[in-house]
Amino acid sequence: MVLNPRQFVQNRSMTPLRLMIDGVLLSEGETPVIPLDDGFVRGDGVFEGMRLYDHVPRTLDAHLDRMERSAAGVSIPFDRAQMRAEIIAISDAATHGDSALRSMLSRGGLRVHREEPLIPEAPDGWVLHPVDHRVTPLLIGAKTLSYAANMQAARLATAAGANTALFVEADSQAVLECPVASLVWFEGNDVCAPPLSAGVLDSITRRLLAEVTDLHIRTRTLDELADADGALVISTVVESRTVREVQGVCTYDLANARVAEIAAALHEASRSGDPDRARTVPV
Repeated sequence: MVLNPRQFVQNRSMTPLRLMIDGVLLSEGETPVIPLDDGFVRGDGVFEGMRLYDHVPRTLDAHLDRMERSAAGVSIPFDRAQMRAEIIAISDAATHGDSALRSMLSRGGLRVHREEPLIPEAPDGWVLHPVDHRVTPLLIGAKTLSYAANMQAARLATAAGANTALFVEADSQAVLECPVASLVWFEGNDVCAPPLSAGVLDSITRRLLAEVTDLHIRTRTLDELADADGALVISTVVESRTVREVQGVCTYDLANARVAEIAAALHEASRSGDPDRARTVPV
């Protein structure tokens, strides 16, 4: 059975997850009250998705750096010290020490932090469903709340029996990224990723990956993925998921030793790595 990562079932005891609004932790059973400012009426805001390991957010400063850049990119004031203090507070209070955390900042200054369950492992690998996409030039580099296109792509993937979508540039068919994750593929021993200039997110996990191996920046079309030797979907929350199939294009050997080696190295780097030490190799 195919499991879409946006429709997972909490894989542990069903205890309440924590929610914080404007620095105030809600108690169990308390109904959240969220003002309808433009952040939520129009999707006008920014966010970060983080991973907690034993109540500690991974690479917090890198996430704050990116959130600050996102806020600047859409002209939203950003109080870094306040955001950092609230993230640490909800991380300490999280119901599960190992979980995901979403931090949101709206146009009107509303701050919402939500603990979320992790996505289950996928021993049979992930199936990707290609979806044509055009990057919005105004939002390149900004991780905004305007995720309707991403969520529609995920729904299309679910309808096609896939785990998630794979965005490809509508005109050139160049490989981009997944709706809530990045993609890397393997050409022999080379680990490859699309250029950031294509409009893909500056993924912190991608930078961690480039700490443990040279990351080769290459442009490839969807059809050219058939010549690759494997692929990984990577993100802060999932770390990595091995790709089994790109629908209509190719299937990969889940036993590929190089893919398994890199996935294991990324798992270790996710706990101790420094994304500022990334090594990228342009074409």
